[in-house]
Amino acid sequence: MMSGESTIAETANGRASAALVEGVAVNRAIWRRESALLIALVILGEALKFRSALAIKFVDHSDLGRALPYLAITIVLTSMVPFALRISPRLGLPGAPLIAAKIAGEKLPIRIRSLLKISLGYALLALAIAASILFVVLVLMIMAHPSIARMKSPLSPMLKLAPSRIAIVGTLTAIAAGISEEIEFRLVLFAVIAWAVRLVTRGSFDGSRRGPLWLITILQGYVFGMLHVTRLVRTIPLAASMLHSIPTILLGGLLLPQTWEGIVLGRLYLRRGLEASMLAHAMIDAALFVLVAIGLLLRSNLGAR
Repeated sequence: MMSGESTIAETANGRASAALVEGVAVNRAIWRRESALLIALVILGEALKFRSALAIKFVDHSDLGRALPYLAITIVLTSMVPFALRISPRLGLPGAPLIAAKIAGEKLPIRIRSLLKISLGYALLALAIAASILFVVLVLMIMAHPSIARMKSPLSPMLKLAPSRIAIVGTLTAIAAGISEEIEFRLVLFAVIAWAVRLVTRGSFDGSRRGPLWLITILQGYVFGMLHVTRLVRTIPLAASMLHSIPTILLGGLLLPQTWEGIVLGRLYLRRGLEASMLAHAMIDAALFVLVAIGLLLRSNLGAR
């Protein structure tokens, strides 16, 4: 009798082990496919973003050489996508829940309508905060340097184009940026910083504590903003003269609207995952291009009267 029970137990254990091995293999397959998809999205997004930005003169060919440091950062972050996807669950980070569910053939964890609503809400919040920061910074700069009000806008070449072209191509640029930059900064950079925090705290961080999560959110937003400092220095001579030392450059990162947009998008990522922050990012950038197009259209109509 005991021999029969032992055989049954061994068979059950064997089946459990086989199921476990099969489950691990399936998870690895999903992880590989998700990693490959996200890496492809970054590459396509960055290529489309730069191509579209050239088409509306948001950047010019001289930016190719200056963009090499950013390209290097993009390559490093993109290569870390598999690492970020692997450690995100251990750190309590959401990753890309919709993409993962779709690849695994599972039911989507959130309705698309709900996703759009929360993404729109966070996009409006980010725009409001960024606009407030920009207004305060510009007022202070004009008060300190009145000549800045007479300076030529770095967007002048783009402002000579047709408003419809700016709106349409700008929206394509926004979508591409929303996809590629969110994968790089919210998925990968967030995971890397969280992993580093866990190392420093010797494993005590599990993704449920508010203090470390806020620190990580602010840090990734700050890094996101600092990457935009280079464009600011390159396009505005006064900014270059002001941001001439390490302390002022570090302070400049805190005063950029993109830093605070990154923080808002980081909070959205924590709440709803990568897809939500992608949507919000695309909405923010598209809204800015559309507003520029509307402003040009109104100016041309008023000038014609």
